[in-house]
Amino acid sequence: MKIRSLFLVAILALFSTAASAKSSKSVVAPATKESIEEAQIQPSDFQKLFVEAEKNFQTAKAWKKIKCQPKSGFLCTKHECAKRPATASITLDKTKGTITRCEQDNCDTYKAEFKQTGIFFNIQTEGPIGTLIRVFGDSRYKEITTVGLDAYIDNGNCEVLTE
Repeated sequence: MKIRSLFLVAILALFSTAASAKSSKSVVAPATKESIEEAQIQPSDFQKLFVEAEKNFQTAKAWKKIKCQPKSGFLCTKHECAKRPATASITLDKTKGTITRCEQDNCDTYKAEFKQTGIFFNIQTEGPIGTLIRVFGDSRYKEITTVGLDAYIDNGNCEVLTE
């Protein structure tokens, strides 16, 4: 008896789904040659992207020392990422291979590894400090520092320092 009831419910569901699909058919206009040509990417779009990427690659490669100021900060725990005031500036020195992190007048310097990946520079501290910084060209950055299992995240802008 249970199998017969289940079978009847399945058939009723199938018929109601088919009827509903038949009544909600919409008409889609066929694509025309003109609409397809408008949707295609033009070669000049690719050229513009390549020029922009090359410019950002060269900009990332060129800087030797930059100072980055945070605009926003977050503290991410197991349960949430809450906004927090971000006040620590960082100075990234490719020549010396160091990160200097300053909170007002208190500064600490750490050895770091600098590697360029396309238009980004990835900077990672050596040892157990747990800091990863990614710089776009020479202008924007994201810093992720871990303390235990929590992550402090800062986002902001950088400027090239000339000595």
